[in-house]
Amino acid sequence: MEAGSLPTTKSALGTGWIIDARRRIEDLPLWLFALLTVAGFNAIALGGLVCTRRLGNWLGLYTLIDNETLGWIFSAILVMYALSLGLIAVASWGNASAAAAAASEEASHIATVYRTLGGYPQPLQDDLKDSIVRYTQSIIEKAWPAQQRGEVTEAGIESILHLWSRITQFEPKSDGQRVIHGQVLDSFNKLVEFRRRRIEAASYAVPGTLWVVVLVGAAVSIFGSYLFKIPSSSVHGLLTILLTTMIALLVFFIATTDHPYSGSNAIEPLAYEIVLRYLQDYN
Repeated sequence: MEAGSLPTTKSALGTGWIIDARRRIEDLPLWLFALLTVAGFNAIALGGLVCTRRLGNWLGLYTLIDNETLGWIFSAILVMYALSLGLIAVASWGNASAAAAAASEEASHIATVYRTLGGYPQPLQDDLKDSIVRYTQSIIEKAWPAQQRGEVTEAGIESILHLWSRITQFEPKSDGQRVIHGQVLDSFNKLVEFRRRRIEAASYAVPGTLWVVVLVGAAVSIFGSYLFKIPSSSVHGLLTILLTTMIALLVFFIATTDHPYSGSNAIEPLAYEIVLRYLQDYN
C-alpha cells in the first residue's frame, strides 16, 4: 500500500439492506449525490439552529454568552476538525489514485508480457499468449463486475497459475532465449504484483472509526455555530449554511472516493479493454 494511504478494511456500513442502500446511493449521478448531500446536511443543520435558538432564548442562555470567548473555542474546534477532515480526504484520494495506478500498471504489464512472449518457441508461445488473452478477458468480464459490487474475486487465477507453471518449466536453449526468458519472468512478476494491488484496492474503504470522526466532528462544529449570539435569525442561518455546505462537500468528496471500483465515480476497465484490443490485433 502507498505511504499515507488509509488502512485496507471492509466497509464498516454493515451488511444486508445497509449495503444495498449504500450501493444505491453510490450509483446516483455525481451531481445528484452532491446536491442531496448538501441539501440533507443543510436541512438538518437549519432545523437544529431553529430549535437551539428557541431553546436558548427561552432559557436565557444567549444572555450569558460572550461571542469573543466563544469565538476562540469555536476556532480551535473548527481548526482541529478541518485538519482531520482534510487529512482523511487526502488519504481517501490517495487510495483512489493508487487503485487507478494499480489497474493501469497491471494492464501495461499484460501487454509487455504478451509482446515478450514472441521470443518463445512454438507451440509454447501460442499457448502462453492465449492464456494472457483469457486472463485479460476474465478481468473485464468477471473480476471488474465483482469489484464494482465491492467483492474481492480471484477471477483469472487459473490463467496466472498456468502461465507461471509453463514459464518456469521452460528451459532456454540459447543465449537469446535466456535473455527473453529473463525479461518474461521480470514482467510476469510485476504483473502479479500489480494484480495483488488491484485486488487489495477493491477493499479499500475509510474505516468506520474515521467515519464516526467525520460525522460527529461535523455535528460538533455545526452545533458550535449555533451558540453565537447573533440577533438576526437570517444572518445566523446564512452563516450556518456556509459552514455546513463546506463540510457537506468534503464529506461528499470522501464518500465518492471511498470505494474506488464502485459507484458512479468508479474506475473503469478502460486500460484492459485497450490492451485486449491490442492483443487481438497483434495476434
